[in-house]
Amino acid sequence: MASRDTLGFSNPAAIIQSMTSNNTSYRFVGGVTFNYQLSNSLTLGTTIAITSQKNRENFFIPERGIAPDTLFNGTLARNRSGAQVIKAFNTFNDTRISYYKAFNKRNQLNVKAGVRYNKTNGEQDYGLGFNSATDQLTGVGYGLNTLRQIGGSLGSATWLNMYVNADYNMADKYFITMANALDASSRFGHKIEDAGIEIGGRRFGVFPSVGAAWLISSENFMAAAPAINLAKLRVSYGITGNDDIGNYTARSYYVSQNLLGVAGLVRGGIADERLQWEQVSKLNLGLDLALFNERLQITADVYSNKTSNMIVYEPGPAITGQEYIIKNSGAMKTNGWETAITGLLINQNKFKWQLGFNIAAYKTSVTELPAGSFITSYAGGNTITSVGNAPNVFYGYKTNGVFSTDAAAAASGLRTKNADGSSTAFRGGDVIFSDNGDKIIDENDMQVIGNPNPDFFGGINTKLTYGNWTLDALATFSVGGDAYNYARRQLESQSGYANQTEAVMRRWRTDGQQTDMPKATWGDPMGNSRFSDRWIEDASYLRLKTVSLSYKVPIKPTALKYIHIYATGNNLITFSKYLGYDPEFSAASGIYGQGVDTFLEPQYKYMQLGVRFGL
Repeated sequence: MASRDTLGFSNPAAIIQSMTSNNTSYRFVGGVTFNYQLSNSLTLGTTIAITSQKNRENFFIPERGIAPDTLFNGTLARNRSGAQVIKAFNTFNDTRISYYKAFNKRNQLNVKAGVRYNKTNGEQDYGLGFNSATDQLTGVGYGLNTLRQIGGSLGSATWLNMYVNADYNMADKYFITMANALDASSRFGHKIEDAGIEIGGRRFGVFPSVGAAWLISSENFMAAAPAINLAKLRVSYGITGNDDIGNYTARSYYVSQNLLGVAGLVRGGIADERLQWEQVSKLNLGLDLALFNERLQITADVYSNKTSNMIVYEPGPAITGQEYIIKNSGAMKTNGWETAITGLLINQNKFKWQLGFNIAAYKTSVTELPAGSFITSYAGGNTITSVGNAPNVFYGYKTNGVFSTDAAAAASGLRTKNADGSSTAFRGGDVIFSDNGDKIIDENDMQVIGNPNPDFFGGINTKLTYGNWTLDALATFSVGGDAYNYARRQLESQSGYANQTEAVMRRWRTDGQQTDMPKATWGDPMGNSRFSDRWIEDASYLRLKTVSLSYKVPIKPTALKYIHIYATGNNLITFSKYLGYDPEFSAASGIYGQGVDTFLEPQYKYMQLGVRFGL
C-alpha cells in the first residue's frame, strides 16, 4: 500500500483500514417529585434529579499510508495516538410552597415561593502521543516523551436560586404577575460590591419582574363590537441575568505544558474577583386579537432589551503574557417586533383550510465597549464589534473586479504590503481592492463588508382538511442576512494544489481578458484570496420545511381507538441565491460563528412513512 500520492496526500484506504477510533458513552438520568397537601390552600413540593455521564474514547493514526503532520514545534508527527475520559455529575433540587386562594368567586391569588439548587461536577483527562516506534504500539505512552501532551480540566459549579412568584386575577379581566429571584453562583467573583445584595457573605443578583394584562373584550362596552371575540393587551418588564461565564473565569487557574519532555503548569488566566453576571432589562408590549368567531387570530409584540455588564474579552496587557482578559465592560441594546396572523379561510363540514403567517425583525447595537471596538478572527475571516453597530459584523476588504491588463493595474498605482515591510505592484489578473488613498492595500483598508443578522425572518404554515385527509405544510424564510462562504474561499483561492470548483475555469489568463475570477498563482503572493466581500454572500432563503399528509382510517372504536396513516417530508425545497450547500446554518453555537459556512453538513431531505395506533 502506497503511503501517499505524489502531492503528499494520505491514502484514503489506509485511513479506512488502519486507523482505529473507539468511543463508549454511559448516561443515567433519574428524578423524583413529592407533593404534600398541607391544607386546601397550601401545597409543599420538592423535586430531586440526578444526571451522571461518562465518555471514554481513544484513537490511533498509523504511519503507513498516512502523510505526516507538522506539530506546533515543527516536528513531523509520523503516527498519532490519543485517549480521553470525560465525566460529569449533576444534582438538582427544587423545593417550593404554593398558596392558592379564591375571593368572592371573582378573584384568584396564586403565590409560589421556593429554593432551587444545582451542583455540577465535571472532569476531563486526555493524552496525545506521537511517533511511537512502530504502528503496532498504539498507546499514548509509547510516543516520544518530548512530544507527549497531557491535560484536562476539573470543573465544579454551584448555583442557588431563591424565588417568589405571585399571580392575581381580578374578575377575569385584569391580570397582574409579579416575581423576584435572588441568584448566587460559585462562578461569580468574591469582591462584587456594586450590584445585588449580600446574604451570608455571598453576593446575590436581584432579578425582579412585573407584568399586567387587560382582557378588553370582557368589558361591558365591548358588547357593541360583536366581531371582536378576544382583545387582550399585555405589558411586562423584567430583569434577568446569567452565570454562563465559565467555572473559573473569575479565579486564577493553571494549565499543563510540556517542556523538554517534562509536564508542568503555567498560568491559564488572570483572576477578576469583581466578575459578575450579565444583566438584561426586558420591556415587552403585546396585543392578542381574535375576530369573526375566532376565525382570524392576531398576535403582535414589540420589545426592547438592554444588556449591561456584558462579558467582553479584552486584549490582555503584554506584560501578563495573556492574550485576553475577561471583564464586565460592555453593553448593548436590542429592539425588535414580531407578529403572527392565523386565519380559518374555509370552514365547511368536510373541507377546512387554515393559513398562518408570522414575521419578526430585530436590530442590535453595541452601546459600550472599553476600547470602542475590537476585531475577532474566525475561520480565516474577521468580525468587528464596535460602539453604535451590530456585534460581530464581517470586517475585511472590498473589491471592484479584476484588473484586465497590466497597464490598468499600473495606472491604478496600487501595491500590496508584504510581510517584510516591502510592497509589490498589482498586475493584470489581480483583484482590484478598494483603497483608502495611500495606494497601499493593507489592514488600513479593511471595512465592514457584511452583516450576518437578517433584516426579517418568519414562516408560513397551512393546514387543509378534507374528510379523513389532512395536509400540513410549513415554509420558513429569512431575508437580508449575509454569510461568509469559507468553503468557497478554499475551493476558489487558486493558491495551491487542492481541488477547485468549476468557477475557476473562467479565471484570468491573458492580458485584456475581462473576468471576475483572478489568475491562479502559487501561494497567492498578492493576497487575491484574502478575506473580502468576494466570499460574502446573501444568505436569504425560502425553504419548504415540512409537508405531511395523513389519513384517518374510519373504524368503529373499540379497544382500538384510531388508526392514522401518514407520510412526512422534511427540507424538500430551498430557494436561495447562496452558492453553498445550505444558507441556514451556524458554524458555532456562539455569536462568533454566526453566518460562517465552514464545510458544514447541509440539512438533508428525508421522507417518513408511518402508522399511528391509539388504544
